[in-house]
Amino acid sequence: MRYITEKEVSKYLQMKDTIDILEDAFVEYHNGNAAAEARIRTMLDGKVLNSMPAIISKYKIAGLKAYFATKTGAKFVVVVFNTETNELEAILEADELGRIRTGALTAMVSRKIVKDKNPPVTIIGSGYQAETQLEGLLNVFEPEYVFVYSRNNKNANSFATRMSGKFGIDITVANTARDAISKSRVINTITTSNSPIFSFEDLGDEFHINLAGANLPFRREVDNSVLEGSEMVIVEHLEQSAKESAEIMDYLSSNGKGNVLELRDFVTTDSTKEIRKSVFKSMGIGLEDLAVAYVVMKKMGIR
Repeated sequence: MRYITEKEVSKYLQMKDTIDILEDAFVEYHNGNAAAEARIRTMLDGKVLNSMPAIISKYKIAGLKAYFATKTGAKFVVVVFNTETNELEAILEADELGRIRTGALTAMVSRKIVKDKNPPVTIIGSGYQAETQLEGLLNVFEPEYVFVYSRNNKNANSFATRMSGKFGIDITVANTARDAISKSRVINTITTSNSPIFSFEDLGDEFHINLAGANLPFRREVDNSVLEGSEMVIVEHLEQSAKESAEIMDYLSSNGKGNVLELRDFVTTDSTKEIRKSVFKSMGIGLEDLAVAYVVMKKMGIR
């Protein structure tokens, strides 16, 4: 059994490889060659053990992402079993792994929806996770403009300076959410907001929004009107989203389950038509972490 550290994950895991393996994993999921369950939260004394199990037959792996969270922080690991030998094959520290896969997932969905290679993009949020949201989009697009907005303007300016230096691009700090999104084709939110940051009337004529931040029912990044005004709403796992996402819970209440497309079905949709108004609500499922762990193990020669 191999224990893989954060340092090793950072060394071997690249954004492009992560984007590609995630699409492949969801195709396998659609074809019945993979399985994933909704997140299980086990709580006691204000502390939470989260577990996210999955199996992927093609890679001959089964396992789960697990993390223990308290008010002082969280520790993440991915546990990988070999489905041919039944052996515990690896345990990976998974903070950086999760950060990269979250950015890669929204990039993968965006490239399948938006045909323009130079769309203006916006990042809402300027924290630790926002960096890989931008990196993911820069792997699939060459954006005409890049905007960032945060309710903390100082953090937004710091983010713009760091990311401009890292990626060699100009980033405009917007003073309001409306200024940030009204001209953007691709919008990624990655916040812990408890109240809507923007509504449908703030958006332009065409948009694809990746809601990647809130994964608890008391948090909310956009107003109900955003999903109501969209042509397509996508989720990773309908059962999980219906329990954990305020936006999806409200949308299902008004529109029913028939109007929500699971990602495993979306990735296999063979359509050249560009969707003009769409939302992807990303919550995170173990299938993603397990697939990305496989990439790291393969790069390290364990597989």
